[in-house]
Amino acid sequence: MALGLGPALALLALVFGAALFGSLAQSLGHAPAYGVEAFPTLRYYRALFTDPALALAAWRTLTSALPATALGLLLGTALGLALPPRRDLASSVLQLPLLVPYVVAVALTTSWLAGGGVLARLLAAAGVIEAPQELPRLLDGRAGIGVLITLVWKQMPFTALLVAAVRTGADAQLEEVARVFGASRAQVLRYVTLPQVMPAVLAAAAITLAYNLGALEVPLLLGGGTRDTLAVSAWRVYTDPDATQRPQALAIAWTLTLGVVLAVAALLAAGRRWLPGVAGR
Repeated sequence: MALGLGPALALLALVFGAALFGSLAQSLGHAPAYGVEAFPTLRYYRALFTDPALALAAWRTLTSALPATALGLLLGTALGLALPPRRDLASSVLQLPLLVPYVVAVALTTSWLAGGGVLARLLAAAGVIEAPQELPRLLDGRAGIGVLITLVWKQMPFTALLVAAVRTGADAQLEEVARVFGASRAQVLRYVTLPQVMPAVLAAAAITLAYNLGALEVPLLLGGGTRDTLAVSAWRVYTDPDATQRPQALAIAWTLTLGVVLAVAALLAAGRRWLPGVAGR
């Protein structure tokens, strides 16, 4: 089978490898198609540390991705532990957000949290606010609540289903033995249940963190131009009519890619060292 797949894999490696190395060369100043020929140069990478707008975008990337990842993990783990061992209606409903594209999730968030959205009308009808327009700007405000809610809504079920699947396959007798020897519910959760599901939590953390750091459509559509992340900044620079700016966009993209790899590697290393049930693996 490996020999049969060899030609196709070689072709894919050639295509993707050429694209990757081509973009890396452009970020280093080799872009004659755009009128840029300064290879090799690091000026586009130095701009990431000297341009205040890009430094702010990097900070916004962290302040958007880290809280969304942490909150999604916390809620998803709790929900996964609360699900029954057998597949039921709740588990099926929980999969619905996973089937919704992020663009559709943005539309749903907008319909609920916009100034004239469902939440604003409900609060106005309940007398909490006088008019729907009085609802604070949750979507495109500087706090980035719309981005946070959208990411958490999509990623919480993913974590919950991973945790529930691992817990279903775990040895249930361990919890029973712990109770027989007098362990309380909190002790069973801490010393038996959580170590069993921690590998799934760590895997979900790595996947969601990698996506959140490089997310484009959610902060682009809900950021309102006030909370551009590095991914959004790269997109804006790349689509600029001035084609000579494209090496800068690719430098941002490569820096972001390296940052994602390092962040995920650090997360996995920390998890394997300190998390119960994962340490030593």
